[in-house]
Amino acid sequence: MKRSLAVVAVLALVPLGAGPAAAAPNIYHVISSTHGGAYVAVEDGCELTEVFLSSSVGMFAAQPGPVNKQGLTDVGVRITDTCGPVSAAAGGGGVVMFEARNMAKLVADPRLRNASVSTTMEGTDADGNPVTMELDAAWIGTGELEHTVISNPDHFPEGNVVAVDNNLRRDAVADISVKVAGRSVSGTDPAASLELVKANCVEVARPGVEGFFPCFGFPG
Repeated sequence: MKRSLAVVAVLALVPLGAGPAAAAPNIYHVISSTHGGAYVAVEDGCELTEVFLSSSVGMFAAQPGPVNKQGLTDVGVRITDTCGPVSAAAGGGGVVMFEARNMAKLVADPRLRNASVSTTMEGTDADGNPVTMELDAAWIGTGELEHTVISNPDHFPEGNVVAVDNNLRRDAVADISVKVAGRSVSGTDPAASLELVKANCVEVARPGVEGFFPCFGFPG
């Protein structure tokens, strides 16, 4: 129903005199996109190990068009010698970095009560050397389920666009375990979060206008 209202809202912005020459609207859907984020910092003597984690799963589609299902998991590990020079803590000498990314999908409850991802990833160190990273992460929802709806209509000389986001969010606790290059780190993020977005974006170009793609900046 919200999708239909969004379409009607955009079509209503087209001048009545446009007639049959008016371009057909482009309609894009985020059918469902769920994201889990977390950060862990573990100190062992002079060594500080930080883990930055982002994992998601989503279904996307244009109308008409096929449904695109995909996942994306991104992990960064930074190891810093906190007893070294100030320049080390700022990202200079004494810092070791590992990064890895793959298409592993976050597995999440639709009400964001829990989520998890487990995967083996190919990545690199700061010098570009290949490394293998093993990740296990789990989120447990702790806060209330937050719900927001955001509508953004915009008018341009070339046409009109409206985007509607239907968002769910819940505070969570995340437990993370990472193994990379002979190192192992585990920790808990008490301030993690889980988010779910359902959205659509509708573009209506004015008659004779081509290349009007404000939703993404390119044809979706």
